[in-house]
Amino acid sequence: MTLRHRAFLISLAALTLALVLVVLLALPQRVSPAALAAAAAVALGGAWVAAHLAARQLARPVRRIADATVEMARTGVLRDDFRGAGSRVQEVRDLESALGQLVESIQRSQTDRERSYVEAVGAVVAAVDARDQETSGHSVRVARYALALARAMGIEDVERLRAIEWGSLLHDVGKIAVPDAILRKVGPLTEEEWHIMRQHASWGYEILADVQFLRSALDIVYGHHERWDGTGYPRGLSGERIPLAARIFAVVDTYDAITSERPYRRAHSHREAIDEVRRVTGTQLDPRAVDAFLSIPEVELRRLRAQTTRPDLAPPAGQPIALPRHRLFGA
Repeated sequence: MTLRHRAFLISLAALTLALVLVVLLALPQRVSPAALAAAAAVALGGAWVAAHLAARQLARPVRRIADATVEMARTGVLRDDFRGAGSRVQEVRDLESALGQLVESIQRSQTDRERSYVEAVGAVVAAVDARDQETSGHSVRVARYALALARAMGIEDVERLRAIEWGSLLHDVGKIAVPDAILRKVGPLTEEEWHIMRQHASWGYEILADVQFLRSALDIVYGHHERWDGTGYPRGLSGERIPLAARIFAVVDTYDAITSERPYRRAHSHREAIDEVRRVTGTQLDPRAVDAFLSIPEVELRRLRAQTTRPDLAPPAGQPIALPRHRLFGA
């Protein structure tokens, strides 16, 4: 039965009931006009109440669908709790079905888009690691460490965790613009070469600022060389003026650098790395982030490090990543 037919039948039934009551009251002899008018008023009032309740019953599922649609539009979060418990009105069932199909279609599109994002990030990470062979695997390791530290600090929001993960993966993307002669130099860098190398944080920011879905990674990309005491670069931020994501990253980046082998030195032990992290707390590193990092068991850090042999992110086969043209590269 359609919504229009149901509403018509309810209204007709209510009016019929009212007329029947008036007629029944008028049948006895000697009914005064006042009594008849009062009976008619009561009957019509009852009919109105019955029609109103019936209309509310019909409107409830439509209101539920409308509220769910407004909430999805306001928050951007898809939901499927707008479906009723088997409405008998055909239009309502059709509306629920259409909205449900739309939500499922959007969810599929979001999944496909996120998969493309992950593949793009993986391609960029692979390109950066390929240029700087000295730190191969470093980006994936620090991303895993950073997520563990973020959770140890009570961060559970999915979007914040994603920003920390992607920022960690892409923290050195600016090194794409550093000449090979500097990036792969075996000996110590000159002061001029260090000046160029230190630009990679700013260059990384400039590269990603034009990429909408990677903007959440900018806090780490731009701030991962800031220091707690304000002596870092590129902006010389200090203390809590440094974004929390960048402070988290600085701790795990320090730990990974110490525990990883380099051409000019051996990898240090977990204990040696922890001692060094403690030593630079309050000057280079955020004390609160360090305390949370020290709460992570060594066995968990070893497990996370071992996982880098099976990275979740991999570049799409045969599909080069296209970064936006930018003035940094002469565009």
